[in-house]
Amino acid sequence: MQPPGRQPIGFWTVRAGEAIGARTRAALEAIGVTQPEWWVLQQLCSHPDGMPRADLTRTIGPNNTVAAVDTAVAAAIRKGWVREDGANLGATEAGAEQFERAAQVQQVLQDERMRGIGEDEYVTTITVLQRTIANVGGAAWHW
Repeated sequence: MQPPGRQPIGFWTVRAGEAIGARTRAALEAIGVTQPEWWVLQQLCSHPDGMPRADLTRTIGPNNTVAAVDTAVAAAIRKGWVREDGANLGATEAGAEQFERAAQVQQVLQDERMRGIGEDEYVTTITVLQRTIANVGGAAWHW
């Protein structure tokens, strides 16, 4: 393998995204939550008064597609995790409980990903990726 400085960043970012996504989806699915449902619960539990569906979609939409967000919201409503009051969505008590279980899984996954990686290295990596995206004319945002 070539030294890291001669390897393509695009290759490694795609492989990292695939590996992290697969691991995250499998761990969440083991407790009955899809990754898009996690995004929904995370946002709604961070907004105790609920939030308009349009704001939720706008916030988590860049993670996937509007259709994926709509499917996750519908599934979360069917599962009793989310209540709908007109255009406003909110987490139910069952949703908050499921969010806490999923948040514990996410913390385990973050600890796993960070093994052998210092906080400074992580910040540098994120900063370099953000700058790389901007350098090639891309745009990205994360809540």
